[in-house]
Amino acid sequence: MASISFPTTAGNLPDRTQIDSTAKTAAVQVEQTAPAATPSAPQDTVKISDAAQARLLHQAGESVNSIASALGTDSKTVDSYLGITTQVLDQALLAAASKPAASAAATAKTAATAKA
Repeated sequence: MASISFPTTAGNLPDRTQIDSTAKTAAVQVEQTAPAATPSAPQDTVKISDAAQARLLHQAGESVNSIASALGTDSKTVDSYLGITTQVLDQALLAAASKPAASAAATAKTAATAKA
């Protein structure tokens, strides 16, 4: 801040006009030298889409239901993000269900052949 000095000797006192002029000049100098208030720049952020988040969480080993809960969506939406369709799920379920049945049928066939 600029400092203002006035003579203090009794015979050489400034008049009111000189004081006002000096005060105005000092105020202008302060305004010119004061740094302008700049708003802080926003930090760089990246918004990852829900589909990308779902893929990342799935790669990390999260289940579809936990991903859906984290994203605030339903499991069918997460399935679509991951490329999981009901047809693929149905095929997987049928394959899993047919394995024990096929093994039981093969065992029964082997037992029937052994008796004959």
